[in-house]
Amino acid sequence: MSVNLYGVADVNVSHFRNGDGSITSMNSGGLGGSRFGMRGTEKLSDRLDAIFVLEGGFNINNGTSAQGGRLFGRRAYVGLRSKDYGTFIAGRLQGLGYEFSGAYDPMVLAPGSVIGSLTGENPRPWMYNPLADPARMDNAIQYKSPKMHGFELGYQHGFRAAPNDAAPRTKSYDLASLTYAEGPLSMTYGFGRSTGTTYSTAATSSQTEHAVGIRYKLSWATLFGTYQLRKTNGYAGTDRAWQVGARVPISKAGNVHLAYGQSTNDTPYGATESTADWGVRSWAVGYVHNLSKRTMLYSYFKRLDNRGNARQTIFPPGGLPAPTTLGDQVTAFGVGIQHRF
Repeated sequence: MSVNLYGVADVNVSHFRNGDGSITSMNSGGLGGSRFGMRGTEKLSDRLDAIFVLEGGFNINNGTSAQGGRLFGRRAYVGLRSKDYGTFIAGRLQGLGYEFSGAYDPMVLAPGSVIGSLTGENPRPWMYNPLADPARMDNAIQYKSPKMHGFELGYQHGFRAAPNDAAPRTKSYDLASLTYAEGPLSMTYGFGRSTGTTYSTAATSSQTEHAVGIRYKLSWATLFGTYQLRKTNGYAGTDRAWQVGARVPISKAGNVHLAYGQSTNDTPYGATESTADWGVRSWAVGYVHNLSKRTMLYSYFKRLDNRGNARQTIFPPGGLPAPTTLGDQVTAFGVGIQHRF
């Protein structure tokens, strides 16, 4: 039996601005969420292991717990890993949608993430997003097949929470992915379906998603692209989100990160459901400098243009709420340091 302790300490100072004002704040988790965790493996046979992970997020700027105060809010699972049959885990999971977004995000800087603005900062987060639940999923099981000829199959199910007469019925989720990763090329197709709740709004109805991601490593850069679709039961229109980007090494220690993307929401929701032409455009640039294998300095700038009836802010808001006027522009700039242990 082996148990490893690990963690990430990450802090940044960022300046946020929209039409209502601006604020400069210290925030936790720019390049990666601050966390502590333990993971363990017990060898049951030559080809089968028992595994577990318990991982909690925290806010390093004030010492509080993240993920709503959960003890292990990032991940908490136990399972079996077989060389012949694949891996099965159960608990609170960073799911297939989280993994998809992380694999194909050229920024990998939470407040500077373009795919985060398109799918996670959205008031109705996508299933395939890097920031908001159900990217992390309670009451979930997940299976991943062994890798064969570069292909890996994944499936995940999130059960409804226990019934509660005082609250609407929660959603359940089914996600599946097929990934090919061999040499310089990585490609993923993801499918997701959620059930509806006892409400009948666009945000609580059943939904179906498709997501395609591609990453290709060249000698001078790594290129990224994603395209996502979402349909909501009972509502006309198709929601779309896409981004392109690159990571370009400019020295042995430093990389420039670039991204641009757009999203449109043809399914109305919120206080202005009758307002047409909802959408967001975002672009970002960042720089990550490796002081060592464990310690990195980083900086980023992101701009988000709200269109139609969109009123999004940038994660984390750091005390700056979403803009109050339609068509507002939000910007964020920050510098930070991360240490992994």
